[in-house]
Amino acid sequence: MTHDAMKMRNGTSLQGYVNAHYSQLVEMFGEPYTNPDNHKTDVEWIVSTPYGPATIYNYKNGPAYLGKSGLRLDEIKQWHVSAKNYEAFVWLRSHFTVVWHAQVL
Repeated sequence: MTHDAMKMRNGTSLQGYVNAHYSQLVEMFGEPYTNPDNHKTDVEWIVSTPYGPATIYNYKNGPAYLGKSGLRLDEIKQWHVSAKNYEAFVWLRSHFTVVWHAQVL
């Protein structure tokens, strides 16, 4: 993760969750950041919203934290969303509703 990306996500906290397949997140936001020094998350996307940055990530359910018993990225369906305010989360969540409202997870 770049220094600028790390600075953007500083000060964010959990605001809620989104349901999506890993492949959908990659399609929407590109390849995620990975941080080998973080043993609680496997991947993270940093998204710029009109209300500030938001991050989408898995937390303590993948191989980084649970080893071989952790979920593979393609098995994770619920993702944490952190932001500096709830408005950024609502904005991000609304885009998921528009894109995936008819898809079954």
